[in-house]
Amino acid sequence: MLDFPIGELITPEEQVAVARAVAIMASRDNQVSDSERHFVEELMGQMMLLPEERDAVRKEFNRPGDLLSVAQAVKHREARIFLYYQAVCAAMADNKLVEGELDALLQLAEVFQFHPDTAKRFIRWVQDSLELRERGQQILVEM
Repeated sequence: MLDFPIGELITPEEQVAVARAVAIMASRDNQVSDSERHFVEELMGQMMLLPEERDAVRKEFNRPGDLLSVAQAVKHREARIFLYYQAVCAAMADNKLVEGELDALLQLAEVFQFHPDTAKRFIRWVQDSLELRERGQQILVEM
């Protein structure tokens, strides 16, 4: 998991753009699972978005905007990395990465000028991290 003091690194407008982009990513497969909604809600809480900002983010579930247009509002390098990480996590919130989600992640990497191979390795690393965490939680349940 990435631990960014995100509130100290990016503007409030960028924080809203990050949350909106993550909600759009969660909507990418045309269905938003409870786990995906919960993921976005936790992210908004972490960033301490205002109620009206949260409402704007939630609207993306029903009528998603253009991911790349929203993401272009995120300018800081750290914020882009944070957004990319959160987008991968959102795509994996339902434990599967479908083709449309992978395509969107690769397009997002292109917009952020991340090297394609590095972006693919990053996606795999996040997937592996989430799978390891899940296995660890299962072991704890069995103990």
